[in-house]
Amino acid sequence: MNQYDEIVVGAGSAGAVIAARLSRESDRTVLLLEAGPDYAAIDQLPEDLRDPWISLVAHDWGYSATATPGHQFPYPRGKVTGGSSAVNNAAATRGLPQDFARWVELGNPRWSFAEVLPYYRKLEHDADCGGDFHGHSGPVWIERPRRLQPVSRAFIDAACAIGCAEVADLNHPAAIGAGPVPHNIRGGIRLSTALAYLTPARPRRNLTVRARCLINRVLIENGRAVGVEADTGAGAERFMGARITLCAGAVGTPPILMRSGIGPRAVLERLSIPLVRDAPGVGANLIDHPVIMVVARGKSGVEHDPAVFWEVTLRGNAGGSARPHEMMFPLLSAYGDRILRDYFGAPGYPVIALCPALQQPRSRGTVTIASADPRQPPVIDLNLFSHPDDIRLVSEGMHIARSLLLRPELSAYVDRIAAPEDAIFSAPQNMAAFLRANCYTGYHPVATCKMGPDSDPNAVVDQYGRVRGVSRLRIADASIMPNIVSAPTNLTCIMIGERAADWMLREDD
Repeated sequence: MNQYDEIVVGAGSAGAVIAARLSRESDRTVLLLEAGPDYAAIDQLPEDLRDPWISLVAHDWGYSATATPGHQFPYPRGKVTGGSSAVNNAAATRGLPQDFARWVELGNPRWSFAEVLPYYRKLEHDADCGGDFHGHSGPVWIERPRRLQPVSRAFIDAACAIGCAEVADLNHPAAIGAGPVPHNIRGGIRLSTALAYLTPARPRRNLTVRARCLINRVLIENGRAVGVEADTGAGAERFMGARITLCAGAVGTPPILMRSGIGPRAVLERLSIPLVRDAPGVGANLIDHPVIMVVARGKSGVEHDPAVFWEVTLRGNAGGSARPHEMMFPLLSAYGDRILRDYFGAPGYPVIALCPALQQPRSRGTVTIASADPRQPPVIDLNLFSHPDDIRLVSEGMHIARSLLLRPELSAYVDRIAAPEDAIFSAPQNMAAFLRANCYTGYHPVATCKMGPDSDPNAVVDQYGRVRGVSRLRIADASIMPNIVSAPTNLTCIMIGERAADWMLREDD
């Protein structure tokens, strides 16, 4: 059957959630389409999807992004059921109340922290923290390290020595300080949304999961979405649905819209795509967390589990910012051969790296298409450090990171700073040049189809995710965020899926 009540495009952090939640109504037929492969049970997972380290090759779209002029790098996105939740480092951290207050200021009152908290709670089974801020029966198992590695403990002590607080729960609304990172891992296995949501939903006869379906476009008739066209490997196939929901992510959703005739007029006319709706905000406003490393040579012979890579972080502000959640400093402690090979090129010594990551960047980039062919990759321009505040704040973060690594509390573990060299820290122009040439990101793209009020000409969807100008078409993924959250984005994407599914179950459109 190619006629469904609901068609969900993209089985990632939000799409798998929506398909699972909608299919709980037995009289509602749901089709979930995924471009990558599908592994229907945990014992079918290949090793790279079981292991909670970032998988950069086997289940990746193979994209690259321009960070700054002349500086490109691979930009991994998950191509498999579970999407990027199946290949990321499994950090399960929430956005802060301040983040959602900003969403409300931008014209989205249904996204206050008070409104989203029940959905954060609904999705989680927090194994460690009780109280009203956490859920204990949701699909996503969340746990923290049971015993910190000595270097991680020493880092928290160093942060406290410079006036930061020690926090046991980084998902508490007031959590500013250093503490253990919550992860969606159980028994050493990353719990993607494919495992957490789709596995228990698969026996439902009204849910169909189709893998290896590359979406070309949404089919639109008389201003209404009626289906999608996909390459299934045997040619183009059409799937018809009463409602279409795009969950292809901040990089994947804008190209689908553009190929469907919804996007900036100039782009569509250049590619001879018939215009359905001139929507300049499609692909605009791209935001990601800029990240840079201060790398120290670690001392050998210290106690450390070689499988542990990232278990603590510091959330705090850089010196010139009035916002206390402006920066995050993940500590990466690499002692295992595989981690050292995959992430640092096997330097021959342990690596301890502190990574200043700007949580509220001011710079904005774009995602667009250079071809109407869905097999051609999107053009991703992050445009990092185009706003002067960003480079100033990350520069300050670099100095903070260096001073923390050289604190006496870490002297038993840190031999010396290996990179950048001292000259980079000696002059602002040296630091700025280094950042532009060596930065990368948290791989947290958001906001390329942002939500907002009718008065915002760049708002692609309303605050319920409904695409303006096209009925029966919705977006529910990272692209609708109007601004980025001060945390890795996966848990917030799952929350968006929960929130959208709840609305969709209550409404006709």
